[in-house]
Amino acid sequence: MKVSIRGIYSTALIGLLQEKGFTIVNPTKSQVERFGITMKNEPDVMIVDSPSDRNCIEIRGSAEVVQELVKTLQSFFEDLVVLHLSVCEPLGRAKVGFPNQAKLKLDELRSRVSYTVPYHHYCRAGGEGLSSMVSFAEDLVERGLVPAEEMSRMFREQVDGITPRLGTMIKIIHIKPNGKRLSLGLGKVIWRGDGKARIQRRIMGFGVYDGLGVEKSPGDYAITEVTRFQPWMKTSYYSISGELKGRYYNISTPISLYPDHVHYFDLEIDVVVKPNSEAEIVDIELLEKALEEGRIREEVKIKALKIAEEIASKQP
Repeated sequence: MKVSIRGIYSTALIGLLQEKGFTIVNPTKSQVERFGITMKNEPDVMIVDSPSDRNCIEIRGSAEVVQELVKTLQSFFEDLVVLHLSVCEPLGRAKVGFPNQAKLKLDELRSRVSYTVPYHHYCRAGGEGLSSMVSFAEDLVERGLVPAEEMSRMFREQVDGITPRLGTMIKIIHIKPNGKRLSLGLGKVIWRGDGKARIQRRIMGFGVYDGLGVEKSPGDYAITEVTRFQPWMKTSYYSISGELKGRYYNISTPISLYPDHVHYFDLEIDVVVKPNSEAEIVDIELLEKALEEGRIREEVKIKALKIAEEIASKQP
């Protein structure tokens, strides 16, 4: 099974797939230097970064090999999300997402081959600015200008300090298990600190808040509280006069918090708290559906349920 790989995950994935019996072909210059790969051949599949989301890769080519690759990746990365899988013989196509636990395993794989800063793939997926910071830091170590241990310490401190600036407008982006990409719209950062942020969004239209069943009115506002690597976030909805209309806890993969956006893979299940009511877990059937469709593993479903039960009990 011949595979050609490009993109920010290539070094880590080459190491993994070679161990799993895949043959890497058509290497780049850096892949030749790191792995000694020389084979020039027509690949069975290509792996590339998704152009719409750097947290994902796309796999295209032979249907049989695409399926085998997805199976291999899902068996290795417990939290991998299979966003799309299309098999129409003889061709296949897949899109898979790497949540933050998967990115840490990718960091470990890459570090076996080359010096890798802490949170390498987390930063690579966060945008060009952070990606350039990674390249600069790793280049300094590879040139012998900064000791690896010292750079790792400094870089970890830098990542721990990454939060959007106070007063900036940022997006909250979540990816559904079926691959649908949703943005909750621009919100203003009204507080930040220690890998946390509070984001305020103004409600402009009428309707009903999903899950809460509470009337939505222009002038309402929402306060969303996010914490880096926490697998849930809380949104509180208020009327124009400041009266609480309800709280919504979104269960997800561990959250990425970047200077200009928040990103996570949604796990469908949520917890809602209406005024003067008990907390209620909703959309369990959608979580079950994601498992049945092979988009997530059983371990992810169990973990999501446990988180939802804890939130419903404690309402943090």
